[in-house]
Amino acid sequence: MKTILICNQKGGVGKTLIADELAFSLERDGIQYSFFDLDDQGSAIHRTIDNPDAKVRVVDTPGSLQENLFEWIEEANMVIVPTMMSNRDTKPLERMIKILASFEKQGKAVLYIFNKWNRYNITKQFIDWFQAKYPDLHTAVLCDTTQFNMAGAYGVSIFEYKKSCIGARQMGEIYKIVKYHLNIK
Repeated sequence: MKTILICNQKGGVGKTLIADELAFSLERDGIQYSFFDLDDQGSAIHRTIDNPDAKVRVVDTPGSLQENLFEWIEEANMVIVPTMMSNRDTKPLERMIKILASFEKQGKAVLYIFNKWNRYNITKQFIDWFQAKYPDLHTAVLCDTTQFNMAGAYGVSIFEYKKSCIGARQMGEIYKIVKYHLNIK
């Protein structure tokens, strides 16, 4: 079984949103999965599903530095690190980069997702800074759109709510990256 760990020691960066959307994507593809919501907030649309026939395990972690984080990382095949693009997010993000350095040296995939991207604010400068400082790290963006919130309010994927919106296209690209790195057919 392949494990996707969604983590950042900072809360409110979009971990649960991405975990839910990945689970929805696996469902659409008919891929059996397990889903683990380790965050006490319980805001995930999906509830914990421990499927013995799962090919993929999606694990949503709490937004704080947990003792078991290192164990979770070691068990993962891929780690996704969502981040917001503000000064408050820089230090936690850089700590995650340090934590994941040995994971990447093992040849495991890490994807940094810049959440709530908006061309009208400072996010472009943040991405430019990140790519200049960490040119070898893999990144993706998720736009700042209310479509994610609306889909979540209805308990559905952004694809089901508004397939044509940019958020759905960006989430589709992220899912393609995940499938590629985990060799999911």
